[in-house]
Amino acid sequence: MTARGPRRGRLARLAALGLSPLALAAPALLAIGCEGGGAPSGPPPAAEGAAPAAAVARHAAGDEPLVTLSAEAIRQAGIVTEIVRRSPMAITLSVPARLSPTPETPEEVEARLAYQAADARFQQASAGVERLRKLSAENVVSSKSLQAAEADFAQARVERARAETALRNLGINAAREGSFPAADLWALADIYDAQVPHVKPGAVTWIHVESFPGEAFEGRVASLASSLKPLTRTLTVRIAVKDPRHRLRPQEPATAEIQVDARPALSVPAPSLLYEGSERVVFVRRDGATFEKVRVRVGAQQAGRNEILEGLTEGEEVVTRGAQILLGESFRTRIPQGDGADSEAD
Repeated sequence: MTARGPRRGRLARLAALGLSPLALAAPALLAIGCEGGGAPSGPPPAAEGAAPAAAVARHAAGDEPLVTLSAEAIRQAGIVTEIVRRSPMAITLSVPARLSPTPETPEEVEARLAYQAADARFQQASAGVERLRKLSAENVVSSKSLQAAEADFAQARVERARAETALRNLGINAAREGSFPAADLWALADIYDAQVPHVKPGAVTWIHVESFPGEAFEGRVASLASSLKPLTRTLTVRIAVKDPRHRLRPQEPATAEIQVDARPALSVPAPSLLYEGSERVVFVRRDGATFEKVRVRVGAQQAGRNEILEGLTEGEEVVTRGAQILLGESFRTRIPQGDGADSEAD
């Protein structure tokens, strides 16, 4: 008797707040269901002796229950809402990337240095052969010296052409000077030729790495390589990344989300969305204390927000925090209540 007394006291206090123990346990029950293989496929079991705390009424169409809580219960549950607005939603291209202390890979730097050395030798050989040709015309030097200079010039031209080809294979134009803006760090990403028309210099980019899950580092596309790599048919995108605290590590693999377009769209914060089986649902406030569960179709995701393609209209008030509590209360309507069953039997 002493064990049941405190329990009844706790249930009474929960009922006074307008929240059932089932609703308060819903987040934990949902988490257990997800650990067992994804989103929960059904309602959690009813707590023994749970008081019918929230007044739950059926929707006029009979589709979904309306959950009504007292003002104190809403405060205790920490429920927060926001008005659904139409705002620009970024359309992004997600591609693998690698972090680099320089805007060029070591392979690209080596190829560029090799070309510069070959070009310097070519220029020197060209000037030398021109000088000897003039001297040979004046019979100052022998024809043998001129022939040696011309052979050296021909060899230098071949070496420069080979170095230029190596640059082109990396998507680098040998004539470009290769000046880049200052950046804390660089991200280098390869995009396919079909994606090239959609990526523009200056495009906002978000960099994601496994060492900082859930965090995005802002950057901008500084430049695109001048030509495709013939072997892979890809183009290198050079992204200047903001990392003033130097938390990112060079050579770390990353994912770059490059903004390629923007369109007006309805969106909600990610915590607003819940799984019910394989469907996504949100809770919409219908008046001061009544909430309705609404099924939605989700589109693009950007910076912690999800685009809503179907299910919501602009101006509706969606729950952004505390939706799990409301989901737990909505489950209660599907569970037969002991008192009700006894009454029907009588």
